[in-house]
Amino acid sequence: MKKVYTLLTVIYMAVASYGQNCADTANIYRFSFNGKNYEIVKEMKSWADAADCAVERGGYLVQIDNQAEQDTVYDAIINGAGISVNYTSVPDGGGIAYVWIGATDAANEGTWLWDGDSDGVGINFWNGQGNAGTGGGSAVGGMYINWGGIHSGTPNEPDDFMSNQDGAAIGLANWPYGIAGEWNDINVSNNLYYVIEYDTSGTTGLNSKNPGDNDVVLYPNPCNGVFRIKTANRDKQAVSVRIFNHSGAILYEQDGPDTREMQIDLSGAKPGIFFVNIVFENGIVVNRKIEIK
Repeated sequence: MKKVYTLLTVIYMAVASYGQNCADTANIYRFSFNGKNYEIVKEMKSWADAADCAVERGGYLVQIDNQAEQDTVYDAIINGAGISVNYTSVPDGGGIAYVWIGATDAANEGTWLWDGDSDGVGINFWNGQGNAGTGGGSAVGGMYINWGGIHSGTPNEPDDFMSNQDGAAIGLANWPYGIAGEWNDINVSNNLYYVIEYDTSGTTGLNSKNPGDNDVVLYPNPCNGVFRIKTANRDKQAVSVRIFNHSGAILYEQDGPDTREMQIDLSGAKPGIFFVNIVFENGIVVNRKIEIK
């Protein structure tokens, strides 16, 4: 039987094909952690191009929220994907190899955001520079960081070397200010491999979604300030729900909420994009964006 495609179907197929073609499946290593799927793409791209491909595939450059996730991602890079620790050399990063992650301060120097979809907004997790730069930098609200030098107690990175380093990457070997596995800020024009993260356990590529036990929905979105958080079939209780504005200030905080379906009222907030951080007792960390009009 001859197949007949509607215009909408043709457009969708074209977009899907484009998204999948931004990375060759032969160069992708997949793994899972705490209900989320990840992909390590062994194709060299600038930070912006890597973020664009992540979005086209339905994800974003990885956001690392805790030591367990950091250890899992690094192990997948070295042992799972089998990436050589000297597959490339970054001149402004101590001459070692790196893999892109989703942190950047391109929007505002020194204000580091998890912005792996490169839309200019994200969760502010670090401000300032480490000891290799002007010093005095610090994590926002105790959020997890793994900047170079943290193994000795105080981060040396980020340092914005030559005033031209706006993307974060995981180092695969030691460099003067850090050790293998720690993060460094480097020039976003460097071409590197990268890690994609997907929000739901069933997501494996462009626009695919199969909500599982770890799916979290915010609705309506956009909203007028009042919205609901709903989790599907989740066995574990949430430890906390926090909502941040663009500058990293906490607008809402609740410990031990029932997130099977809870309502939040931020009707007094100014219009904008806000970031919802939910931590569950089984170690899963879920981040979502909510738009208030």
